[in-house]
Amino acid sequence: MTSLEQRRAAAQEQQRRATTLPAPLFVQACPGAGKTRVIVDRHLAAAGGRRGRAVVSFTNVACDEVTRRCRDAGRPHLADFPNFVGTIDSFLWRYLVRPFLSSDRTWNRIDSWERIGATVDVWDGRRKHILRLSDFQWTRDPGAEHCRAQLQFRTKNAAAYKILESLRMLDAAAERAVRRRNALAKQGHITGHEARILALRGLSQHRRDVTSILTGRFAEVVIDEAQDCSALDLAILAELRDAGIPLVFVCDPDQAIYEFRGALPDRVRSFGLTLGVRVDLVGNWRSSPAICALAATLRPTPSRTADDPVGPSHDERGGVVLIRGSEALGEEILNVFNEYAQARGIALEQRLVLAHAAAKLPGGVRNTAVMPPDNHSARAEWAARVLVSDTVTPAQRETACEILERTILRYWFTDAEVENRTVTTACEQLGVDRSRLRRQAGRMADALSTPGETPSADWCKAANTYLKTTPPIPGMSRRSHTGSLQARTSTTRTAKGTSSAGSPASPRPRASVVHQVKGEEADAVLVIVPSDNRADDLIRAWQSGVHPAVTAESLRVLYVAATRARRLLAIALPNAHCDDIAAHLEAANVSCEIINVETYVPVTVGNP
Repeated sequence: MTSLEQRRAAAQEQQRRATTLPAPLFVQACPGAGKTRVIVDRHLAAAGGRRGRAVVSFTNVACDEVTRRCRDAGRPHLADFPNFVGTIDSFLWRYLVRPFLSSDRTWNRIDSWERIGATVDVWDGRRKHILRLSDFQWTRDPGAEHCRAQLQFRTKNAAAYKILESLRMLDAAAERAVRRRNALAKQGHITGHEARILALRGLSQHRRDVTSILTGRFAEVVIDEAQDCSALDLAILAELRDAGIPLVFVCDPDQAIYEFRGALPDRVRSFGLTLGVRVDLVGNWRSSPAICALAATLRPTPSRTADDPVGPSHDERGGVVLIRGSEALGEEILNVFNEYAQARGIALEQRLVLAHAAAKLPGGVRNTAVMPPDNHSARAEWAARVLVSDTVTPAQRETACEILERTILRYWFTDAEVENRTVTTACEQLGVDRSRLRRQAGRMADALSTPGETPSADWCKAANTYLKTTPPIPGMSRRSHTGSLQARTSTTRTAKGTSSAGSPASPRPRASVVHQVKGEEADAVLVIVPSDNRADDLIRAWQSGVHPAVTAESLRVLYVAATRARRLLAIALPNAHCDDIAAHLEAANVSCEIINVETYVPVTVGNP
């Protein structure tokens, strides 16, 4: 039998090859394989030449981690000129888009249409529906002349969606959204989607100039988390590859969870293989043997073998718990999870609760610092809570500040004067001092207590009273009353410290939707599989290993969630499916423990 030392040596040799082999290079890395370390080591090893290196990822968190590791290695300059460490949106904007934009207008790069409150009006013959452009899914095939839009069904637009669907007007709404998007793009508003279209156009029209810019600046371009590449991203990278730009393509195709953007595992893997040399990182330095084995069952068949657990948790026994119970028993599920985590000596701050959608997280643990809600009043309350928190990221704080700035403007000005503009543009056109507005937003957050996830009538009343006393322009009169905050009345709140069943509340671990924790890890992870119409198909695909297109991404989301865990993985499953998955895991030689939450008598759990 191969010893642990030999297995670790093999994993380290894989990392060494990924660090030293020249580009072009395809690196396929399993969860916990140390790919960030590989990227940083590669960056450190080849530093010092005339040209730099571009390290491109899809999130600010990943970019910040690379920058931090360069700083910790005593080489902070490796994140500065002539190098580039940043998001793919920033990379495309800086090197493939901005140099070729006309100077006849002001260009505003925004992360989403939500940033300017962009909306489109749809008339159904009797009433007008106001839909946010951010409610539409945008796609464009490489080489296509026009974009496509599809209205996504969400709680906030459910009424409008059902009416338009019943009238067979969803396509008409999408066409109006495309026209609105085109008009805003012509005005100079550029989201990531528009930037990719312009980047492809730039490569077509200015190929020699783009190639000169990149080859003169960078010895190679490293694409991290490349499984998130959309069809447009891959088309851009293919152009760069064909132009002779050395690419290092680092990904785990099984973690592709942005299918709505065209990020598909087969496309990603096929592109990686065109680069020629491939290195597989299969040594898992994060998870225990049982968690690695369970994760392998979530991959389609045939697929890669189970990752090799070579890290500190390599000898952890057990660690997989199936909790039989629907998400309606959230408090009881949390009690089981907390007790098992405490029995293993896992601190509260090393526990993480995950779900595909925020609405499926147990009440009381929802991470309000992940993404703002959609409702106008709820967004303002979320922003006020984020601004007084000391545990949020700079990006979240910036988003919160802009939301409160927009809340103030909407209260005092008309929608037509505020919507479809960035806060900066609105301030310029309205004669508002932006720095003063920002200070007002901060003072508003400090002045108002934050009651919880859904703003109460008392909170909205207090917020409106505060807004009335703080005009963005001293002495101005209010121009509209449409921006007042209003409480949502559809949510019934339970008493503080109790669950809906009246049982004592368990300790509150950190919680998030799965899409927000890629790249993170925790000693103990609880994953909530909801009891909804999709569960049957998901469980059937999990058991069979055959992943139909309609279910494949949901399984990859579950795979990402499960592979965040180091020592303990608990999966809460609907009653009807728990035994089926237990049998499936047993057949795959994955040891697990089953707990029926309805008959389980938990020990009182306190803070460890």
